[in-house]
Amino acid sequence: MNPRPLARDGLVSVFEYQCRAHKGERPQPEQFTYPAISFVREGLFGFRDDKRTRLLSRGFLLLSEPGRQYEVSHEHCGGDRCVIFRFEPRAFDELAGAPRRSSEYGYFKDLVLPPLPKIEALHALAQRRIAQKSGTLGLEEVGLDLANEVLVQNARRPAKSPHVGSLKARDAVFAAIHKLERDSTTDVRLDDVASAAGLSAFHFLRTFKREVGVTPYRFLVQTRLRHAVRLLAETTIPVTDIAFDVGFGDLSNFINSFRREVGLSPRRFRDRLR
Repeated sequence: MNPRPLARDGLVSVFEYQCRAHKGERPQPEQFTYPAISFVREGLFGFRDDKRTRLLSRGFLLLSEPGRQYEVSHEHCGGDRCVIFRFEPRAFDELAGAPRRSSEYGYFKDLVLPPLPKIEALHALAQRRIAQKSGTLGLEEVGLDLANEVLVQNARRPAKSPHVGSLKARDAVFAAIHKLERDSTTDVRLDDVASAAGLSAFHFLRTFKREVGVTPYRFLVQTRLRHAVRLLAETTIPVTDIAFDVGFGDLSNFINSFRREVGLSPRRFRDRLR
C-alpha cells in the first residue's frame, strides 16, 4: 500500500503507511531515499540494517538515511502502521550541521530509537497542527523541533554494538514488551516480566537493555508517560486522574517524571496543545 498523505508542503511532509505483510512473509531489501522519522503506531516488526535485526513495536522510531539499505521482517505477527515525517535534505543538513554529521553514513549513529515521551509529545503536537489545518509554517516549526530532538537523542546513543541479535533474544524481548505494555498500569515485578520472556532475571535485564536500548524499568516509566501524553492530548481527564490511570501511585512523582522527560509539566503541555 502506498503511503497516505496527511500533509505535503514545505520542508516537512507527513504520511501514514499501513503495511499489509503477512506473518513470516519473506523480507525484501529496500532503500531509504529521504531523511525521515517513522513512528510505529501499531504492530510489531523486525528491522535489519547492515549489522543486526531489532524488534520495533508501538512508540519506537525508525530513522531513515538516504541511500542506506534495510529489511523489514514479520517474524511474530503480520502488518503494522507507521506515521512518517519526511524532510527535505537541506533542512536535515542544516540541523545535523553538515558536513559534520553523526556517522559515516550521514545523520544517525543508530537507525532505531526506543519510545521517548518528549518525542511522543512533539508527535502529538504535530498531529494536532495537522488536524487543525494550521498551515505549512505551523507544521514546519514543530516538525523541525521534532527532527532536532531526534538528532539530539540519537547523538547520545552509545556506539553501535557489534552484537548480532538472535531470534531467541527477539522472542524474549517481544514477550517482555507485550507484558510491560499490557500491565503498565499495575505494579510490575521483575520476576514476572523475566518469566514471560523465558529468562532468568539477571539474563533478562542484560538482554532487554542490549536489544531495546533502555532498561525494563525505564521502558515501563516511558510507556506510562506516553500513555499520559495521549490522554492529555485527546481527552479532558484531569491531570490527577491521568497520573493514577497510567500507573503512577503518586501525583508529584508523575509531574516530576513528566517534566523531566517531556520538558513541560502535564498542565503546560495540555495548554500548549490548545
